[in-house]
Amino acid sequence: MFSFLKNLFKPRPGPARPPLVLPAHPPPHPAAPPKANRPDAGASRKAKEEWAQQAAKRINPDATPEQLCGIEPDMTQEQISSQLALLYRRHNRAASSLEASLREEAEIMLDVIATMRQKHLA
Repeated sequence: MFSFLKNLFKPRPGPARPPLVLPAHPPPHPAAPPKANRPDAGASRKAKEEWAQQAAKRINPDATPEQLCGIEPDMTQEQISSQLALLYRRHNRAASSLEASLREEAEIMLDVIATMRQKHLA
């Protein structure tokens, strides 16, 4: 058995294989312009600041579910739906946070959001 494998894998005489040549890589894409020169740099900074301010707010225990979700009486079904979707995305991400207080707050808000969906969109 070993002699068979030895004969199978022994080097064979013959012409040498040409060296492997890899194709040349295309030149890299030009770098993106610096963030300061981009037209949306101020908008993203503003959005981050707004998100940080909203994240710093704590749940008011005296507020109604509509107030917690920012739902006003004159809002349309579409506006309510988009507001609840925005809040759901935000608090669903926070529900997996390592920070316990943020996780608890997110769980409370997810329950409130579910209640508001049933009340206003069902």
